Amino acid sequence: MKKVFGFLAIATMSIVQAQSFGVKGGANISTISKERSWDDTNAKIGYYVGVYMHAPVNSIFSIQPEVLYNSVGVKYENANRSHTLGLDYISAPIMFQFEPIPKLYVEAGPQFSFLIGNSDRDKTDDVVTIKKYRNNSNYNSFDLSGAVGVGFRINNITIGARYLLGFTDIKKSGSTTWSNDDKQLRNNALQIGLQYGF
Repeated sequence: MKKVFGFLAIATMSIVQAQSFGVKGGANISTISKERSWDDTNAKIGYYVGVYMHAPVNSIFSIQPEVLYNSVGVKYENANRSHTLGLDYISAPIMFQFEPIPKLYVEAGPQFSFLIGNSDRDKTDDVVTIKKYRNNSNYNSFDLSGAVGVGFRINNITIGARYLLGFTDIKKSGSTTWSNDDKQLRNNALQIGLQYGF
């Protein structure tokens, strides 16, 4: 038993000593799965920015928890109405990274997001109306996504791309299934950006 605890202590200390921190940011190309009442949807360009901790477990496997500000949403048209929905989240992805060859890695993991605000921009017959909310009863405050990505490290700089697939319905009304058979609203986004490690 002492040997087991000793091994765990050494492994934990190794991870703690090897960990590094950094900042990251980039573009979100986001959309939302189409609901029955929506017509044509288009991607919305947003951004993300935040911090991360990189913790190598061994030479090819590492864990990277992050805290990000995420601006996502969608554009859609319905009859003579053009609408842009903006959703702002504080997101906490936990990425498990595998490095098959030096400097190149693939990653996957969950992302937990918490809604901090949203906005609606309506354009009807050339009349534009913008509304911003901090607590909107139409949307769930929690969103769960799955993320997969790839990245390439060049010294302290990493170029990365990540795709986010929403698992939960962002609207409070109605229910949703994992296969999304009922076509409720789920966040989806492609993230492209840079990160810098200290």
